[in-house]
Amino acid sequence: MMKNSPIDSKCAGERNEKLILSLLRKHGRLSQTQLCRLAGIGSSTASTIVLRLREKNLISERQGESDKRGPKPVLLELNPNSRCVIAMEINPSYLVIGIYDSLGSNIDKIKLLLGTDHSVEHVVELVSVNLTGLIKRSGIEEEKILGLGITLSGSISPEGVIELSSPLGWKEVHLKQILQEHIKYPIRIYSTKVRILAEIAIEPSLAAKNILYLNVANGVGSTLYMDGQIMNGTTGRFGEIGHTIVDPNGPLCGCGHHGCLEAFVSGPAIARKILCDMKEGAKSVLEGWLAGDDGHVVPEEVIEFWGKAMRQADSYSLKIREQLGKYLSQAAAQAINAYDPDTVVLAGYVCQQCPGYFAQAIRERIRTEVYDWSLRKVEIIAARCGEEALINGVTAAVLQKHYE
Repeated sequence: MMKNSPIDSKCAGERNEKLILSLLRKHGRLSQTQLCRLAGIGSSTASTIVLRLREKNLISERQGESDKRGPKPVLLELNPNSRCVIAMEINPSYLVIGIYDSLGSNIDKIKLLLGTDHSVEHVVELVSVNLTGLIKRSGIEEEKILGLGITLSGSISPEGVIELSSPLGWKEVHLKQILQEHIKYPIRIYSTKVRILAEIAIEPSLAAKNILYLNVANGVGSTLYMDGQIMNGTTGRFGEIGHTIVDPNGPLCGCGHHGCLEAFVSGPAIARKILCDMKEGAKSVLEGWLAGDDGHVVPEEVIEFWGKAMRQADSYSLKIREQLGKYLSQAAAQAINAYDPDTVVLAGYVCQQCPGYFAQAIRERIRTEVYDWSLRKVEIIAARCGEEALINGVTAAVLQKHYE
């Protein structure tokens, strides 16, 4: 009969510790009996693991409620202050750096404008100058930091190389290697697909859905969440719906091709069109709101003005909405044909301006352009996380990697 070696026993113990932590992160407070059932382990094994986790200050206990006579159950939960992660979002307009506890709650955060300088050197300088100060200000002990998670729009290799980021204008940037020279914590770099994890965190029922997540912001992308997993593809480029060609004679996209969907419906593309049209004399309330623009207005501000103009029934702004609805609904119908989701989530600061209109446009496209449309039961909903989606999503991704 074979016996476990000390190394085998240690590995098994570490796996069980991770399993317990993962279950507590997923379900919240659980009794030891519930943990045994969910983990498929015996009570003595569970007691040993719980004791070790308590000694490491990774979990805490509290008295539960019970309608039955006798002692009340003891509930276990993650200790939110035991560990923390640093999360970072990089986009063409700003850089966000935040510190989050082991439950994903924000401890402290700063937002830094990038201006017109999107260079890697500028970003690294901002991180180097501000991260240490943020950690000191929050009072976090550095040994508690599990790592740094970064998210940005683009194609990212497993080694942390930004192979291409059209919104930032980056190509073959060894970001992880560059930052690791300044930061001693483990670094992981994620694409913007992680934002779907933020939606699931605030609406856990979505975890059981097959989701097509459409994000229209500084770029245009889709994420597919199927059978509890984010689809990544062979090279990590799964979901680059923004780089499907909708008009070969269209404007140049940041990827180098002409007529990509992103070149028509992304926030920067819409902002450029609006500013150009206003300068050429288009009649709209936007003309007065954008008068005197010095050329440095960020796309988010222009899109916010556009949304306000739509709500005032501005005819020019409504015409822009109609054009966007055609492009976006066509792309969504093609994706529904290909992936057969039961839920479509509309996200990003562009979709945020009129999610109901875009949802209706997609429903109408489903009726005319989706195979066996009458048998589909596709729910179309607006994302709830707003501008916190990316920073919360990358936080969830780092915690998930650590605990699971």
